[in-house]
Amino acid sequence: MKQLSVFLLIVLAFLAGANNMPAQEFQQGKWQTIIDGQSGEGAFFYRLHFTTDSLVEITRQKGGLNTAVEQKHWVRKGNKIIISSADSAAITAFEGSTLSITDQNTLTYKNGPYNGTVKPYRHGMAIFHWVMILVVLIALNELFRKRKWASVFFFFLLPMVLTIFVWPDQGVTYWFKWVKVYSVVFAAVWFTFIRYSKQFGKHNWVKLVAALFLAVNIMEAVSQDFSMGYLPNILNGIAGILSTITLFYGWKQIGPDNSKEKDMVWPLMPVLWIVAYDVWNIVYVYLNFPGSTSAQLMVLLSCTIPALFIKKGTWLQARAFTLAAWFMYYFTFPRFTEQMELLVPRNTTLMLAAALLSIVLNVAYFAIFVKRLTAKS
Repeated sequence: MKQLSVFLLIVLAFLAGANNMPAQEFQQGKWQTIIDGQSGEGAFFYRLHFTTDSLVEITRQKGGLNTAVEQKHWVRKGNKIIISSADSAAITAFEGSTLSITDQNTLTYKNGPYNGTVKPYRHGMAIFHWVMILVVLIALNELFRKRKWASVFFFFLLPMVLTIFVWPDQGVTYWFKWVKVYSVVFAAVWFTFIRYSKQFGKHNWVKLVAALFLAVNIMEAVSQDFSMGYLPNILNGIAGILSTITLFYGWKQIGPDNSKEKDMVWPLMPVLWIVAYDVWNIVYVYLNFPGSTSAQLMVLLSCTIPALFIKKGTWLQARAFTLAAWFMYYFTFPRFTEQMELLVPRNTTLMLAAALLSIVLNVAYFAIFVKRLTAKS
C-alpha cells in the first residue's frame, strides 16, 4: 500500500510538472507559409514579420488578388500566438488562436478547412536554394540522359517507395499538385521506354501519347485558370488552349536519336513555341500559385537551357525529367521548399501585363502555325 501511495505521488507530481512545463521557444522575425486553397482558389502565400514591439506585418498573395500588406497586433499566450486587427482588415486568416508554437522553428496553422505549417524565412538561404534548383535540375537532366540506371531508379522505383512511405504524410492537399506529380512521373517513364526499347518508340500511337502528356498537362492548368474566373486568368487560359492546339507540329518525328545517350528528340518543335509555352506556364503559376513563382521559374529554365544550348530537340524529354524531379522533391520536403520561396511583386497591372504577354506570344505562334499548315495544303 505504501508503494502504491508513493507511485501515485510520483504520477501526480509528473502531471503537475507537465502542466507547468516552460513554453516552447519562439523566434521573432520573418516567417512564411503556403496554404492550399479550396477548389477555384489556387493557393495562399503568407509572410509574417514579427517585431519586438508586439506588432506583426502580414503579407498575403492569393490567386486573382493584389498583394495585401497589413500591420496587426500579436500577443503570446502559452504556446498560442494571438493575432488581432481592425474590423476593416483585408487579411483575417490569422485572427484569434489559429497559430500554435510547435517548436522554435515551427508554427502550426489551423483555420477551418485551411491548415499548414509556418516556418522561419532566411533570405540568404532562400537565394542559395533558388539558384541551386536550376543547377541541380540541369545536372539531374544530364544524369538521366547519360545513365539508364538513373532514370530507372528515379522514375520507376523511387516514386513507389515515396508514395507508400513518405508523401501521404506531408500535408500536400491541393488536387492539381497530386495530378501533376503522377502525370509527369508517368511521362518520364513513358519517355524512358521510348528511348531504350527497340520497337516501342517506332509506333505513331506511342509518339502521339508522348505529345498528349504535355497537352493534358497544359489543359489541366487551363481548367485551373478558368476556375479562378479573373480576367488575367481567362486570358492566360486562352493562351494555354492556343499552346495546346499548336503543340502537335511534327509530332510523328518524336523518337530516340542515334546518339550514345539515345535521347528522345522532337526535331521540329519550334523555339518560339517553347518560349510561348514557358511564358504561359510561369504566368499560370504567378496567377494561381503566387508563392511558387520563384521556384517554378528555375524549373522552367532547367529544361529550356539544356534544350537550347546543350542538346537541341530534347525539350520535351528535359521538361518531363526536370518537372518530375522537382515535384518528387517538393512532395518529399514541402514545408522546407515553401519556406525557401521568394516574394515576387504582384498587383493588378503586373498580372494583366503578364497575361497579355502570354496571349500575344501564343497568338503570334498560332499565326505562324496556321501559315505553315496552309502552305503545306
